[in-house]
Amino acid sequence: MRKLKVILLEASLELAPSNWPYGPLIDKRYHYHKLSNFPQKWKRGRPDILHTTLLILQDSVLNREGLLELYFHTITGEVYKVRSDERVPKHYDAFKEIMAQLLQYGKVPRDSEEPLIWKAYDDLSQFVKDHGKFILMHEKGELRRVSEVVSEAIETNAAIGIGVFPRGDFRRSTIKKARKLYSIWKDSLKAWTVACKLVSSAEELLIQFS
Repeated sequence: MRKLKVILLEASLELAPSNWPYGPLIDKRYHYHKLSNFPQKWKRGRPDILHTTLLILQDSVLNREGLLELYFHTITGEVYKVRSDERVPKHYDAFKEIMAQLLQYGKVPRDSEEPLIWKAYDDLSQFVKDHGKFILMHEKGELRRVSEVVSEAIETNAAIGIGVFPRGDFRRSTIKKARKLYSIWKDSLKAWTVACKLVSSAEELLIQFS
């Protein structure tokens, strides 16, 4: 069965140190000053970007039809897989709680044999070893129609990578794992906007509407 494979990249999803207030995740809204000494501080503390993008992808017709294979990769390197028949919590605080459990135990629910989300790979290199290099959505990539990007990804079984961090560029190590860099607009777009356009195009390609 042909599917659209998506990996959300460099998500700013990290556990807050136990002595920080307003945990369990590092959140720029509460921890702005504490992030001042962190490397790449401009990319940290925004788990809400991952949350919003996951909600959009999971609620899509494409996902409901079982035609979306979804992963996300964190700023600390791990790659997680999301079940297509389950949903992350809509409430942001509940989302942060289950993400904290995920980072601690490697799956949620922690005791489930069929978890909602689980750690699939220790790093992005392992993901690429199994799935091949991915198509990276990048504001400086080659300008292409959304339908062209989606068609190429599906026909070649390549994942499409979308950045889910607030500012800056992808790490060089991430870019090196991309087979192509594409842009679908002349300026940068929010992660959830790119996600919407990709799944909408894939729905037109893969789903027969009566």
